[in-house]
Amino acid sequence: MALGGMKGPSENRTASVFAHDLTVKGDVETQGDVRIEGQVHGNLTGAGLVTVAEQGEVHGNVEGREVVVLGRVEGNVTGSAKVEILEKAAVKGDVVSPRISVEEGAVVVGKFETTAPQPALAAAARG
Repeated sequence: MALGGMKGPSENRTASVFAHDLTVKGDVETQGDVRIEGQVHGNLTGAGLVTVAEQGEVHGNVEGREVVVLGRVEGNVTGSAKVEILEKAAVKGDVVSPRISVEEGAVVVGKFETTAPQPALAAAARG
């Protein structure tokens, strides 16, 4: 399921949104959820759900508990729980997570590495 099918504590929080007309140069860190509709030229780290929207671009590494890519990422993508790469997405970098899904039509130039789930995250995912 797209956009975070796993229910968790971030479900009831509002995500920080970087609008389509916003360009950020530098690293971005957040303790919550974040949605990128514009451009980030730097690393993006979120503690919750990190979404790169269809028009969004990240030129740097992306890390989060859950990462959903609909747009473009030029850098590595790491999800401590899962990574979803949807139909129109393009990723130029490695993808690392315990759970990885790639929809037909997505483009990934890089390698995939599945890791063992972290015990605390696995327990939280079960609810």
